[in-house]
Amino acid sequence: MLKNNKGLSEIVSVVLILVLVMVMVGIVWGVVNSLVEDELSQTGSCFEIFGKVTLNDGYTCYNSSSKELMFSISVGDLSPDEVLVGVTSAGTSSTFKLNKMGTPVANVVTYPSRSINVSLPGKNAGLTYLFNMSKAGMSVPAESIRIAPIVGENQCEVSDAIEEVDNCLSLVP
Repeated sequence: MLKNNKGLSEIVSVVLILVLVMVMVGIVWGVVNSLVEDELSQTGSCFEIFGKVTLNDGYTCYNSSSKELMFSISVGDLSPDEVLVGVTSAGTSSTFKLNKMGTPVANVVTYPSRSINVSLPGKNAGLTYLFNMSKAGMSVPAESIRIAPIVGENQCEVSDAIEEVDNCLSLVP
């Protein structure tokens, strides 16, 4: 009789250990799964934008007489919520956001109308803007400009950049 009870307690302890391991695996799986799903949703929203929000090189230059940076953004077959624009010049930088609403942005106007209500281009479209660098506290020509789309609350990686901004006056024949 004692031998049977001893064998039964070993089986019960093995079953309890297996149940405990299964519960721990379930907890770890739940935590890891939620973390991975959050990261994938953020990455997925930016993945479809890659290469579809760009700077137009032909309409991006610095006008040394007016101290304005002219830049053009083209949007492909999508509609980002915002675009973060960063301009650098001699160790200083300025960033601002353009959105779909058509709101005023400090030191930025549309080109050629010079409207203070600036908005992002629509789907499969492009718009050109003027950024007044002297009013933004930047005294020398622009060195580079970068754009990064924002989808929902997720800021994506830089989608396009121009590292050497030409002088507009040198482009005119």
